[in-house]
Amino acid sequence: MTPPNSPGRGGIRNRITSVAVTAVAATAVAALAACSPSGSQNSSSSPGASTFVVARTGDIDKLDPHLATAFQTQQTLGLVYSRLVATSPTGQIQPDLATQWKISPDGRTVTFTLRTGVTWQDGSPFTSSDVKASIERILNQSTGAVARSNLTAIEKVDAPDAATVVLHLSKPSASLLYSLASVNSSIESAKDIAAGTVGKKPNGTGAFAWNGWNPGQQVVLTGNAKYYGGAPKIKKLEFRVIPDESSILSGMKAGAFQLGLLSDPGVARQAGKSDKYALAKQPALAYHVLMLNGQKGPLRDQRVRQAISCAIDRNQVVQTAAYGDGTVTGPITSPAFSYSATDGLPCTPGDVAKARSMLAAAGYAKGFTLTTIVETGEYATANAEAQNVQSQLSKIGVNLQLKQLSTGPYVSAWLAADYDAAVALNGGSYDPFLMYGRYYTSGGSLAKPAGLDSSTLSDLLNQGNSTSDDGKRQETFRNLQKELLAESPWVWMFRSDDYYLVGSGVHGFTPRPDELLSSLTSAS
Repeated sequence: MTPPNSPGRGGIRNRITSVAVTAVAATAVAALAACSPSGSQNSSSSPGASTFVVARTGDIDKLDPHLATAFQTQQTLGLVYSRLVATSPTGQIQPDLATQWKISPDGRTVTFTLRTGVTWQDGSPFTSSDVKASIERILNQSTGAVARSNLTAIEKVDAPDAATVVLHLSKPSASLLYSLASVNSSIESAKDIAAGTVGKKPNGTGAFAWNGWNPGQQVVLTGNAKYYGGAPKIKKLEFRVIPDESSILSGMKAGAFQLGLLSDPGVARQAGKSDKYALAKQPALAYHVLMLNGQKGPLRDQRVRQAISCAIDRNQVVQTAAYGDGTVTGPITSPAFSYSATDGLPCTPGDVAKARSMLAAAGYAKGFTLTTIVETGEYATANAEAQNVQSQLSKIGVNLQLKQLSTGPYVSAWLAADYDAAVALNGGSYDPFLMYGRYYTSGGSLAKPAGLDSSTLSDLLNQGNSTSDDGKRQETFRNLQKELLAESPWVWMFRSDDYYLVGSGVHGFTPRPDELLSSLTSAS
């Protein structure tokens, strides 16, 4: 869940043996062939000529990019809406709706020069008033925008002319451009904002225009012929919900899809070699985590949270749930900020005896039960992770009562902090502030579901974001990671890989660590 940087990749997928895969696949392929758009079943050699089908296990959950947390929602709306700036697959800031920008010497004024001649997908012209209205909407607390706390340094937005936007900041913000590159910072039409139609029918400036949504089944986009980056070669793009990853594999073998998104390393291993597709593997910034709601019951006690963190052997989770295809991680997954995954914990993870003694010292020698939400239908290893952690924690008397929820109810429960614990896959970021600012800064937009109010964490995050000095940022974020591990609001487990089955006729698709599908704008 994204974004990315918030839950939206919780999900359950039981592993399927090769025998079961064969049985399921035969039925699935027949059904897929029957419902494939005309030409799509055999269009892998020339996807631009007909429907380009992307198969994935989860559906979107809303149409407003400012409120989007689910990965599938961000992947989809990120193709419809543009941002002021974008990130390259390796994390460099690039122009998008803004062609250039200038930051004042004191870091408190940022001036953007906008593209001219850009139109909304309803035909109206894009201007600086749209940028101003969008940022003000995000900053309006009543909106409930996911990115609000990442942009709170913005005090005022000026639009002196149609092609210029000036952001006035209360203090320097080192992460500002990365914040503005997020799907959650998409630029909406000022007209739509004023009319209150945002979230009803998407109207963007991106490479693809909204066509329709059949919840639980498919989303259809069409190529935007007036896209400022050049009309996409894909004329019709369909995201189809296939609840089982083994069926995605079978569909790729049958030529029913041009792109299949996988998260189950077991299914990826079954893919093997084929003349119908290639398997691409991409290490992700996202991280698998057991969230603990520090506002509830025994979890209010830091010693209890630490005991839970100490009891869980992360390597065991990786081996059991992900076939060993993952890397144990600490809180920060940003490539430029690499620190010890355990420095800050009062133990070596997996030390059951130590965890028991810590629970006893906190007054919980007999243990307790935690209602634990697990999302179905989004990523394949969630159920296996939940069951493994459940088994490990049972050794210290902590019982995880697993509650399986589909994406919508899961996100709603999480946002309302209506959980004791949550198995989740969170989006990472190239900047540590963006990973945790909205969770742990004072007034953060996701502070409620994060479950912990810590002035120390808030101060460290703000310190790291207020300077562009790399040495100071490295020291501050190293201390942030240590403090996060010491507080143990969550149990950080591992980073995994994403897998993509790319049809043999597809050219130009490039996987990204942030899991966005931006390269579809130029793929063919």
